[in-house]
Amino acid sequence: MSETTYEHREISAPRVSKFNVYIQGDLKHSYFVILTVHDLGCNHLSWKAFLEHESMTNLASRAAFIHVDIPGQEDGAPSLPS
Repeated sequence: MSETTYEHREISAPRVSKFNVYIQGDLKHSYFVILTVHDLGCNHLSWKAFLEHESMTNLASRAAFIHVDIPGQEDGAPSLPS
């Protein structure tokens, strides 16, 4: 994957809040789909360099990724209170 592009969707969950989902790859024509949910302090961009590495070309070209950024992981989110 030379240029990473994401399809952004905002999902509303009544008991939780809104959260962001980023789709990377072609859901209709991929052999499989990988769902990612990120650790504290990370978001969908954490996978960018990993999936663009030359050793991941075979996997990344055959898969679609659905990255879930839970509330507080989105770009520009405020820091957690200390």
